[in-house]
Amino acid sequence: MNLYQQRDFGEKINATIQYAVKQIRSLGMALLYIAGAPALIAGIASGVSASSMFSTQPSGRPGSYDIGYWMAQQLSSPYYIVAFIFALLIPLLVNLTVYGHMKVYDRNQGEPVTVEAVWAEVQSALGRAVSTWVVVTMLVIAATFFFIFPGIYLGVVFSLALALVVFEGASASTFMGRCFELIRDKWWSTFGLILVISLIAYLLSFVFNVPAAAVGMMASLKIAPDMPVYVSILTSILSTIGSVLVSALVALGIAFQYFNLIERREGRSLLAAIDNIGASTPPPIPRSADEGDY
Repeated sequence: MNLYQQRDFGEKINATIQYAVKQIRSLGMALLYIAGAPALIAGIASGVSASSMFSTQPSGRPGSYDIGYWMAQQLSSPYYIVAFIFALLIPLLVNLTVYGHMKVYDRNQGEPVTVEAVWAEVQSALGRAVSTWVVVTMLVIAATFFFIFPGIYLGVVFSLALALVVFEGASASTFMGRCFELIRDKWWSTFGLILVISLIAYLLSFVFNVPAAAVGMMASLKIAPDMPVYVSILTSILSTIGSVLVSALVALGIAFQYFNLIERREGRSLLAAIDNIGASTPPPIPRSADEGDY
């Protein structure tokens, strides 16, 4: 698959699903090794916190549920705090893993993508990614206070930030101008792509979230008051791992929008083909016969 290529809306969605399916083994292993540890810790801590909360819920009329008590218990629970902290790391690591995998895939030109190669890319970008992530979060939160819409606008613009960190070596001081440059006149198409891919990911997440929701409901309504702690932990882990997988799908969609914008603005694959004219080896980009309908 040629990554740097102009694609219309439907082709970007198809490319996202195609890449996820074809690279499910190597990408899944990379996500498991790199983002799996914080996801596991967050899942266990969340499960213990939920189990502890339901076991200490004050008694009242059958089926009653005190939301104020629930919030107080959650915020004061050390397990909840641990789960919250590690949950913040998951989307960052997922994005870096996906982009690192695609960078290695593009460089290898058909060779297998190893976890070690992806981890090397993640390590290389991690420091710049953390500082960029903090700046993006602060800017989007600040902009959201202005009638929400400025926050949405900046959120879409800066959705390319981590892709720029991995693919172009951008930093917290350089990503903003590059984001605005690439997304110029393409904000709506980027917003639409993120919305559609996020909807698909949200629907898929039900498979992973339903067991945890069912356990929580039964515990809160005292339907299964003696439910073992490990059941809550296992369903919470399943929900957390599911969030890793579905968020990877969103990252893939954003990556293909990045490749599309780069090709439209800079014609990178065309320049690569020109550079390879007269070369003794075939050009690294696929021939038109290999590109299908794209």
